[in-house]
Amino acid sequence: MKRMMMAAALALSALTACDKMTTDFEGKWQLKTIEADGVQTEVDTVWFNFQTSLFMYQLYEPRNDAYRYAYGLNYFNDEGTEVRLELNDDKLLPQTDWTSRIRTFAIEEVSRKRLVLKSEGKTYYFNKF
Repeated sequence: MKRMMMAAALALSALTACDKMTTDFEGKWQLKTIEADGVQTEVDTVWFNFQTSLFMYQLYEPRNDAYRYAYGLNYFNDEGTEVRLELNDDKLLPQTDWTSRIRTFAIEEVSRKRLVLKSEGKTYYFNKF
């Protein structure tokens, strides 16, 4: 009986942690800096938007004074250490550093105000918008 209660508590704890992870991701995040090979590049024209399992990559083009969007889905691994982002099409890819519609990011940090993701040798620093 104790083992069953312990297993149930562990399962509930894992579900709660997963819910907290997705709740912390909810909203709009502005990309501020990309770091690669020790070089930091400032960015202020890219946003990642999360709503439950939905994802949107948003890009501002200053020369056209226009916004471009790519919609998709996000998937968190069971441990809450990675998020896979999957865009519905590849029309926006040439304006990004993505090489395909699907990209997996290691979650380095997530809080109410800051998000740090790592993928393909680059670290991405976001602030809650």
